[in-house]
Amino acid sequence: MFGPYWLLDAAIMIIERSHRVENLTTDELAAMLAGPEPPMLFDIRTSVEYGKSHIATAVRLDPDTGTDDFEARFASLAAGRDIVFYCSVGQRSTELLVRLESVCVKAGAKSCRNLRGGIFRWYNEGRPVVDLSGRTDDIDGHDPVWGLMVERRR
Repeated sequence: MFGPYWLLDAAIMIIERSHRVENLTTDELAAMLAGPEPPMLFDIRTSVEYGKSHIATAVRLDPDTGTDDFEARFASLAAGRDIVFYCSVGQRSTELLVRLESVCVKAGAKSCRNLRGGIFRWYNEGRPVVDLSGRTDDIDGHDPVWGLMVERRR
């Protein structure tokens, strides 16, 4: 009853009640990544978490990134594209999206969304993650409590 899915769903519910941003599902992201115009994907986790595994094509973005820095580095790349932020479960990525959404819109992004359930949901569904060497079955649980939301692959 208190396994990874129950805990993850509870965390998602709390995040969505406290931050009103547009979310997309893992199915929607998978379809977008396989499509002709994949989204610009930002991983809002630490370099250690990202190094252990991330969704292919994701660019790591520090959770403390300010609007000026984001605009200078990514505004020109955001024009005409869908932007997707993710972290472990959605807390850090939602908070950053709240801060950066206006910059993305100003840059001409088609949409700015958060991945519902983050990389934990993506990973728990058996979807691929990569590290610097290629595909991996490993993931960083962020910390012991958050790690309870991960169903380890065998």
